[in-house]
Amino acid sequence: MKLNKILALLLAATTLFACNNDNPTTDPEEPEEEKLVLEDGTIVLNRCAGGIYFGDFWDEGIGDYYFLLTNDEKIGQTEAGFDVPMTPGRWLLMVDVWGALSEDHTNPIVPEGTYLWNEECGENVLTAGYTLATENVEQVGEQFRIVDHYFSDGTVTVEHTSKGYKIAATFTTTEGKEMKFIFEGEMTLEDKSDDEEYNPELDGDVTVNPVIGRTYLYESLENCDSHVLMLFSSTNLTYDNIHVNEPGMKLHLGLYNHPGAGLAGSYVVGTLNEADILIKEPGVFYPGRMYGSSTALGSFLEVVKDDLSVEYAVLVDGELTITENADGTYTVVGEFLSGNDGTISCNWTGEIVQHL
Repeated sequence: MKLNKILALLLAATTLFACNNDNPTTDPEEPEEEKLVLEDGTIVLNRCAGGIYFGDFWDEGIGDYYFLLTNDEKIGQTEAGFDVPMTPGRWLLMVDVWGALSEDHTNPIVPEGTYLWNEECGENVLTAGYTLATENVEQVGEQFRIVDHYFSDGTVTVEHTSKGYKIAATFTTTEGKEMKFIFEGEMTLEDKSDDEEYNPELDGDVTVNPVIGRTYLYESLENCDSHVLMLFSSTNLTYDNIHVNEPGMKLHLGLYNHPGAGLAGSYVVGTLNEADILIKEPGVFYPGRMYGSSTALGSFLEVVKDDLSVEYAVLVDGELTITENADGTYTVVGEFLSGNDGTISCNWTGEIVQHL
């Protein structure tokens, strides 16, 4: 299993402006609004949201550089664990390139040059599998409409400047549309070149015994609603209420149901299309998968061990039935196949809190 290329949730950063108002008759000068789109349609990105240098991890004799560029101050995550901009009209661009090995792996620097689109890794290659753009189109009520833009071709040019990097990117989307981005600023990549590969997934069978449940309605699609159900074995949760904060378990399920039907229903594993994207339809759960050693996506079991290290069991098959009872509680019965051929089972009745 390869190292994580999807970064954890980033906290919002707030910038405060102080104005000198010694002369009450003179209005303070308004700061010039930063352009997010140039006249030719180029999208301006102004900060790096993180990056990783994988070095020669795949023994190809070349270095793998992965970085996220954005024009949003706040990055969140979808129900499947993918990073997204949290402000309507803002963008997040994920870029993966292969180039010469960095001279100092503890301070990795993306080599200057032009990187060309290719399905296979190689020097000065823009990697097809991990390069895409995510757009926050609009906010409707408490929900956001997030659109991923996938590419069929592209070019990325990297220059070193007095400001750090200047990166220009031109892509052709899978719909045939041209899309351009520009970034100039500092960028720091975390060194993962010496990390050893290992399998972070659990072995064997596990029975989950929850004590509380939380559910989130993320978006309403044309044909179904998208829910995330999280069942916890402890009431001691992290500040964001999405992990147990002590040794215990979380069963994380990405569910799709008929519009307005809520959680109740029967679910089977969903199908991925040729682009490895879930075909979203009522009555399916998002199959689980790992991105490296620290990020599970889709549907999975997360286990915090006694030493507070974390292991996962991604759910690749199975069946789930959720029944709403007359007293307002729910009964959740599921049996799943994990990525390591174990059985993950749950039979629980209790209260599930709905969060917007």
